[in-house]
Amino acid sequence: MRLATTLALVGALAGCGSPTEAEAPAPPPPVHVDAVIAETRAPLATGTSELLALRRATLSVEAPGRVVEVAMERGQPVTQGDVLLRLDVGRTAVAAQAASAGIQQAEAALAQAARERSLAERLLETGSASGRSVDQARDAESLAQAALTAARAQARVTRRGLTEAVLRAPFSGTIVQRNVEMGEYLAPGRPVADLMDASVLRAEVLLDPREALDVEPGARVHASVFARPGEVFEGEVLRVGEAIDRQTRRLPIEVEIRDPDRRLRPGLVARFEVQTGAPRDVRSVDADAAFERFEALQVYVIDAEDVARRRVVRLGPVRGGRAEVLEGLELGDRVVVEGQDRVLDGEPVQVVERGAEADRGAAAEPAEDTAEDTAENTADEPADE
Repeated sequence: MRLATTLALVGALAGCGSPTEAEAPAPPPPVHVDAVIAETRAPLATGTSELLALRRATLSVEAPGRVVEVAMERGQPVTQGDVLLRLDVGRTAVAAQAASAGIQQAEAALAQAARERSLAERLLETGSASGRSVDQARDAESLAQAALTAARAQARVTRRGLTEAVLRAPFSGTIVQRNVEMGEYLAPGRPVADLMDASVLRAEVLLDPREALDVEPGARVHASVFARPGEVFEGEVLRVGEAIDRQTRRLPIEVEIRDPDRRLRPGLVARFEVQTGAPRDVRSVDADAAFERFEALQVYVIDAEDVARRRVVRLGPVRGGRAEVLEGLELGDRVVVEGQDRVLDGEPVQVVERGAEADRGAAAEPAEDTAEDTAENTADEPADE
């Protein structure tokens, strides 16, 4: 009797335990996807180079003299022909007056020699003069003509000295450096200023010949600089090198960049994209979709049943965050662009629109806070006696 009672008690205690619950299967991992689309692209070659001004010149004076006027400042824009500097022309002006007087004197001497030659020729006809006197008269006239030519040349040199005493801007631009002060005495050839025309910028870009061998003058160019993020400047190819650079094994081209708003400055390093051919239709995919595994570039393609399939692909250049598809993907294929680390080949996934996860997480936060507050309030309540 006692044994039966003990067995019944043990059975009752065993019946009080709860059965082991079966583990629920994990939900498919959430991922973001992007479709392979068609777009038109032009083949490009890229290179980096320094931007240079269209023209830059070091200005100097050709005549000696003391500076009596400085009409330029650093950073000042000037127009072609503007007066930048004047030198003292007192002595040069006196020399110019003397040269003018010398011309008048030479002209008078020439007129007198011409009259004497004419008179000698008439006397020779009447037999009153010898042939020798006529020859002497003619020689005197030739000498007078040479003296007049020399006087005129001297006058031109003197007048040029007056012109050289005034320095004018040879082209429109901006004064980037001034090296002269009022009252200084300048010798011929002394540099006084640097003038730069940056209305149009140029650069010599070295391109990979495998990409740019067929580029032609007039091809479109886009330039971007780190100092102006998000801005793109347009231009064109001016000249294409006839030979590959022997040191870099690159093809040199000269490009011109238009900058009407003066957003760029010479000396900035820019990245250039040069169009090397006609536009063509290509397939493209989000560049974030690709990952490297087993020394191959791969993506996860989502089929119609939302199952991930790993596929090897070959991608081309990336533009605007999208890579050109060369092999492995077709138009309309859906590929995983976020969440690849949670995906297994052949396993189902949950396709989530961008922003949906964030909204769902924000909605779950208040529910969690409410549960925590309820637990805290329950703990604070006094126990019933």
